[in-house]
Amino acid sequence: MSIFRPVLDQDLIARILELKPKYMTATVFLNSMLEDAYKARCKELQYMAQYIYKDKELDKKGLEAKEQKEKINKKEKQEKIIPEDLIHLEELILEFWKGKKGAKSIEAWKRQITQYRKFIEKYGEQVLKDQLDAGILAGTWKGCTIKNYEEQQQRINRFNKEPEQTATHPNQKVVQFDDNGFLI
Repeated sequence: MSIFRPVLDQDLIARILELKPKYMTATVFLNSMLEDAYKARCKELQYMAQYIYKDKELDKKGLEAKEQKEKINKKEKQEKIIPEDLIHLEELILEFWKGKKGAKSIEAWKRQITQYRKFIEKYGEQVLKDQLDAGILAGTWKGCTIKNYEEQQQRINRFNKEPEQTATHPNQKVVQFDDNGFLI
């Protein structure tokens, strides 16, 4: 194997070495990059720059699949529009949606928006904000529903109730005295 020492643009070398992992030497990294670029060129990729600065497995089918996936993602984002009556809660809703577990389909989005409106109608906006905050903090909720909220409130209220007055025992008598201290 003979050593060939070409003259390369220093700016290009500097940009390439910024990508170099710390565990590789500059020579090994440059040889690896040249070999990868050569293989890519052999696979009839149009430009070496596309390979270097884009994905490693860049071919025509990969590009088409990637474009289709981006179109699908854009379509989903477009259909997940927050209604005007909930626009002031947009930040909370999107943050909750980002961390929510379970289905994230368009249908799930529509049902969740319906639940938000039910919360506002039945309990007010502050309860909805509290529920969204709790869901964001938990990070494990699959959704924010009235049913779950009401069940939780029943559990909480069960322990906060004052003990009910039971009927008095038959042997228990109420003793009353008059102002002078005599038994009535």
